[in-house]
Order: sequence, then C-alpha cells, then structure tokens
Amino acid sequence: MKTWKKLMIGGASLTLTASVLTACGSNSSQSSSDQASKSGDKTIKLWVPTDAKKSYEDIVKTFESDSGYKVSMIESNDSQAQEKIKKDPSAAADVFSLPHDQLGQLVESGIIQAIPENYAKDISDNQTTQALVGAQYNGKTYAFPFGIESQVLLYNKTKLSAEDVANYETITSKATFGAPFKDINAYAAGPLFMSVGDTLFGESGEDPKGTNWGNEAGVSVLKWIADQNNNPGFVNLDPSNVISKFGDGSVAAIETGPWDYQAAQDAVGKENLGVAPYPTVTIGGKTVQQKAFLGVKLYAVNQAPAKGDAERIAASYKLASYLTNAESQENQFKTRSIVPSNKAVQDSEAVQSDELAKTVITMGSSSDYTVVMPKLSQMATFWTESKALMADVYNGKIPESDYLAKLQQFDKDIAATN
Repeated sequence: MKTWKKLMIGGASLTLTASVLTACGSNSSQSSSDQASKSGDKTIKLWVPTDAKKSYEDIVKTFESDSGYKVSMIESNDSQAQEKIKKDPSAAADVFSLPHDQLGQLVESGIIQAIPENYAKDISDNQTTQALVGAQYNGKTYAFPFGIESQVLLYNKTKLSAEDVANYETITSKATFGAPFKDINAYAAGPLFMSVGDTLFGESGEDPKGTNWGNEAGVSVLKWIADQNNNPGFVNLDPSNVISKFGDGSVAAIETGPWDYQAAQDAVGKENLGVAPYPTVTIGGKTVQQKAFLGVKLYAVNQAPAKGDAERIAASYKLASYLTNAESQENQFKTRSIVPSNKAVQDSEAVQSDELAKTVITMGSSSDYTVVMPKLSQMATFWTESKALMADVYNGKIPESDYLAKLQQFDKDIAATN
C-alpha cells in the first residue's frame, strides 16, 4: 500500500493566521485570549466516531509530537454531535466528527466558523467535488472531509448478471427487486424526485423555498411508486427483513449501504454477492439515472473550549487536517473500511481493488448518481412528511387525482419550517 506523505507543521509556530483571527471575531475578548494563553493548557479534546479510537492512535501521536499539544481522545456517537455540541459548546470537544447534514445548523448557531483559507484551498485541491460540497455552507468551507457514504445496488450473481442490473426494468423482468415501500424509507426513495430533475431545497440544497416536487415530473414519481404494487418483479419488504429475504432468495436485488455489505455476504455467500451503482429506471416514460443521497464524513473545530486561546484554536485546525489527510484516510479505509474522499487515495490500488469501495466512489463521483444531502434544519420536516406522502401513495390512501395537490402542499410545508 502506498505510504502517503505526512502533513508536517515544520518550524512555524502554531499561531493564528489573520483569517483565523477573523473567524474568532467577537466571540472572544483579548483579555480572555491572554488569560487562556497564560494558563498553559496544552490539551485538545477530540471526539472521534464510536469504535474509531484505536484507528486514530498513530496519527494523533504524530500530531502530538509535531505540535507539542496533548490530545484527549474520546469516542462519541457522531450522529449526535450537533446535540452534544450545542448543549454546552465550551465544555465540548475542540475537534469533533460529524455527518455533513448537521453542518448547516452548527454554522447558523455560530458554533463553528469558516476554516482558514490555507486549509480550505487544500480541501478544494485534494477532495472530490461532492465531498467539498458536503463541507461547505453558503459557499464557504467549514469542515474537513474524510469519507463518503452512499447506498449501492447489491444483487445475487446466481440470478442476475452485471449487465442485467444496469436497468431496473431488466432486474424486475428477469428476477425480483425488494424494498420497503409499505413502510417506505425516505432516505432511499426521496432521491427518485431528483432523478427526474426536481430539486430539494434548490440546486444548492440550501434554499428553504427551493423544493419543486409539485409538478408533472413529481407526479410521475408518485405514479411509479404506486405502480410497483402491480409489478410482479417488485417485492415489498419489511425494514427488518431486507437481508433475510435477500438471503433466502425471495428477492435477487436490493439497494442499501455499505453497513449491510457484510451481512449480505453472509446471507448469499461472498462468491455470489454482486455490487453495482444504481440502475437506470423508467419514470413517466423517460429513462433516467436513479440517484441516491450522498453523505460526507467530516471533522470540524469548535473554538469555544479554547476561550480565545489563539494557539490552541490554530492547533485544533491543524489536528483536524491531520485526521483527514491522505495518510489518515488511507488508514481509515484499511482499518474501518471508510471510503475515502481524498482523490489520490481513491485512486490507490488498495481502494480500486475493493469492489464495494469502487462502487461507492462511482456513486459519489458526480451529481449524475448522487445528491449531497441538504444541511438545512428543514430536513427534519422533510423526513417525516416525504415518508408519509410516499407511503400513503403506495398503500393506496391517496387517489392519483390528488397527487399534484399533495406535492404542491408538501413544497409549501417544508419551506415554512425552520
């Protein structure tokens, strides 16, 4: 495996650039900065994902040696990062991991600031376009990407070929495709609307009034969902039995994420499990590329615990850069199967020879396959209302004549929340 050159601090002192000082702004007074600097606290608190501490030990030791700072590393459920940070920012971690869809609310609440320009440039140069989008809000970069995540198509090679799974209609004519539609998953099914050209919170994903599902394209998606009731090649599944039904042969193909890959291997056998990007699908008489949501794994800096200590804040940004550099991403892939967001690591032999990782990279390579999940607080309303709407359509609770009106009301509802 290729060894990646470490990002070194060199002889430069860990002092803030003008851009970092600007980011601190009025959050801290000069007196508090002086007090913090004199306190001699050379410890940075780091929250890493659950079960990830061991995988970061080496890169943290390198940072400690280079910087003169000690790192107190604690495992924390990053899906709850926003909640924990907001509860008491000054008592929380200096550096923490988070899923990118929490970024917008943390920026809006003033907890995290735009990162220094030198780091922003490095991210722009070395991370994939989709990962960069996940790390940005309103055009500024606020966090450091270290991985990407997307659903993929898993299929049984004894029932379908690689050519078959390129198209949904071929899958369902030659075998069976399974998904929970009676209890539909908005994370999986919602991107069907973007597949036909509609938008969720605008093209940027940051416009609260930019959802436009209330049109003929949106209606065609609801018709397609309802039509799966009459598709002999579609099998409605319970969310709890997707893998078991895949294993017993009830369905030949499913769409799920890397988190289910090992279980799927165990269910059908390693030699029989195929993985592929999402297929094309015909909706409203048009064949389109089915899309998925893309998630980006991030590290961000919370300046509050430093209490204005410029050197500690600068060291925190440096630590975030170490945790997400090429060497660290290579290690995260090796030890935790985290698909990297760094372009050079993605192109490495180790990653390209891994079928699942290569497929996730294909899905996350462009907006042709994925939509970066929006970061707005309105997503909370989106999950509940889109799920209810799509499930009611599949379950026959909404007549086709009402589809357009229901979608137009949906657009208004998620625009009105904050």
